[in-house]
Amino acid sequence: MNELQTMWSISRRKSLINCPREYVLRYSGNQKQYTRKNIKSNKKSLEDILVTSLREVMVERLEDQKNGIIWSKKMILLKLKMSLEFEIGPRGLAKIKNSIPKFFDDLILSGKKQLESLWNTNIFRRISNSKIKRWSCLDRKKVACDGHIDIYCSPDLIFQVQNKWHLLRIDFLGEKSNYFEDLEALGMVNWSIKNRNLPDLINKFKVHVLKFRDGIWLYQKFIPNNNLLQQSKQLFEKDVSQMNELVKKMGPMKNLSLIPLSNNYQHCKKCIFKKSCPAKNGLEKAKSEQFLTEYNFTKERFSSN
Repeated sequence: MNELQTMWSISRRKSLINCPREYVLRYSGNQKQYTRKNIKSNKKSLEDILVTSLREVMVERLEDQKNGIIWSKKMILLKLKMSLEFEIGPRGLAKIKNSIPKFFDDLILSGKKQLESLWNTNIFRRISNSKIKRWSCLDRKKVACDGHIDIYCSPDLIFQVQNKWHLLRIDFLGEKSNYFEDLEALGMVNWSIKNRNLPDLINKFKVHVLKFRDGIWLYQKFIPNNNLLQQSKQLFEKDVSQMNELVKKMGPMKNLSLIPLSNNYQHCKKCIFKKSCPAKNGLEKAKSEQFLTEYNFTKERFSSN
């Protein structure tokens, strides 16, 4: 029997929206992914690996900065190199270097530029200049429970200015904006008010997002209110309901042929499941074939009744 979906995070939501099949393959069978220790998650794309490394190096650099240790440009390069080598692993690294010799070095350099430009944003400059004195990095894997839903939506960074708590999310991928972007971001407030170490009053929070797109960091700010937070909770409920509908549709035999494919081939290009996907030779053709499969399946069920 398939496991009930209870976990919500922005990454899971994006996967659900971008390609339901990718969501099912990546997340439907690993509800305990964040509670297992010393076990890596499912296979990652190189894009995901870069984001993991950037976030790890960002946190380490911030913590050193708090202790008065300022990194040189060479140190940033070294830390990124070490993190990427660990995340990719010896076999993957050898494969990359043999196929595209300069790719790994270019990846490190692009990551370095991204981190350096992050330190030039207003919030990070204020931290560096000690204008923001009370701040802390948080673990994205820390859960907050809201009814039957486990929310994985902690801020990357939280800082206090006067009597306000500021919640910052850093989006290293900077995907295209969507209609529910404010409600996704306000998930950090819903997470925070469930945390015993933070205030449970909505007016104590402000939400910030730094999003890297087209070589620059874009800044967004959201002010929470009761109505928006309620809508954010409803978004959680709706997403989790859709996740469970997908798992239910797949059935106990895990019939992937009934799970919808992506609506945009751009998502297929970087998908780690592309080689085994019906859309590997063309999304539109695969969707037409899927429609016929689902039609015949429905027809058979109707006839049997």
